[in-house]
Amino acid sequence: MHLLDFLFPKRCLTCWRFGKYFCDRCASTIKTIQPSETICPVCERLAFRGMTHHRCLSRYGLDGLMSFFHYNGIVREAVKVLKYRRVTDLAQEFVELIPSDSCEEIFQVCHSRESGNPVFVPIPLHASRYRDRGFNQAEVLGRFLADRLHIPIRTDILRRTKKTTPQVEMKDRKDRLKNMKNVFSIPDSKFLIPNSLVLFDDVFTTGATMRAAGETLKRAGTRFVWAVTMAR
Repeated sequence: MHLLDFLFPKRCLTCWRFGKYFCDRCASTIKTIQPSETICPVCERLAFRGMTHHRCLSRYGLDGLMSFFHYNGIVREAVKVLKYRRVTDLAQEFVELIPSDSCEEIFQVCHSRESGNPVFVPIPLHASRYRDRGFNQAEVLGRFLADRLHIPIRTDILRRTKKTTPQVEMKDRKDRLKNMKNVFSIPDSKFLIPNSLVLFDDVFTTGATMRAAGETLKRAGTRFVWAVTMAR
């Protein structure tokens, strides 16, 4: 046992049992998203393997989406805690809950394209929000997931240049979509943009953030962008 575990013992996020952030009983209640539940990231209707429907494909659109868990219960609580508290071992424990076959699915999809080896890119925070929090929860989670996928992670490719109202505070779908207009940019044209990217965030809601980031990356030259989130 580490000293920190002795001084600040881990407790389950929902039932407060000591030992882990996800006790066995509460972890058993987590609902994973099944292959029959995957959706197109554009129209959000059911789609085989989460691939964007042919009719929804566009030059600068996402190529697909995979989310691991339904956004409720202990999963919702974990996302909330990670967003406002840098609990690194919670992030690691959360990522370890992802089924191995889901990780294998992402690996196969990304390596099946004739576009080179994929790179893992977490959705960035605006600089001022990063200063306020001191960390980016998507990056903290993303580093553990990228390690599981054996995919290199890059945090210098995409920049959030416009500070927006947090999406969770906006109830209207149209407002969320408008809120993400011209939010992202590529920091420096001298960077070599990878042909294939795994774009990662904690939660997929309307998909506005992912679609805006994906469009920016594709306009910069990326050929293939697959969106991945912990929950939906």
